[in-house]
Amino acid sequence: MLTLSPALEAALASGVTTLCWCWRVTRRDGQVLGFTDHDRDLTVDGLAFMSGSGFGGADRECTAGFAPGQTGLAGALDAETVTQADLEAGLWSGAQVEILRVDWSAPETFVRTAQGELGEIRCRDGRFEADLLGPAHRLETMTGRVFARRCDAELGDARCGVDPGHGGFALGCDKRFATCRDRFANTLNFRGFPYMVGNDMLQASPASEPVRDGGSRGLVS
Repeated sequence: MLTLSPALEAALASGVTTLCWCWRVTRRDGQVLGFTDHDRDLTVDGLAFMSGSGFGGADRECTAGFAPGQTGLAGALDAETVTQADLEAGLWSGAQVEILRVDWSAPETFVRTAQGELGEIRCRDGRFEADLLGPAHRLETMTGRVFARRCDAELGDARCGVDPGHGGFALGCDKRFATCRDRFANTLNFRGFPYMVGNDMLQASPASEPVRDGGSRGLVS
């Protein structure tokens, strides 16, 4: 829930349209830039927010629970703020964005309404568009390794270590332990967990066959 200052509450209650949007963007290289949809530059919270850049937001999509809220941002490419070269270098990907609602007649009166980070960025006809992802989208991002029975390396990469000149390379790899063992003799570099207990162990009864204790060859074949 947003907490509004008495001054901003009064501005909202008055019905006078002296409110504008501002966006504070912190790029991956640490550079902080400000943009506003007001018709002149503003200084808010110690940062200069530039007008006339065409920088603005799209319709906001509101989601409930932990689903990632998503909206869009767009602006013009120019030589001073948002350049094609910087976009291609990835300086804007993952940039942190704060959205402010500001009383332009008294710029010290503002409230932070949302924050997020830039996702996919697209460029066309001298303009860029980007997805603005809410903090909850990180809950859907996989980090670290996946613990699974099959290998998570790619055949021939540094983690796998199989030489592309190996006789079985053209046959490919289905990432099973048995394939790594029998086709490539590469078990020392196997990046899976073939003896990890799975649902079959939980569902097995004492008299069930085959034995699923991780020791049987059938589990990893």
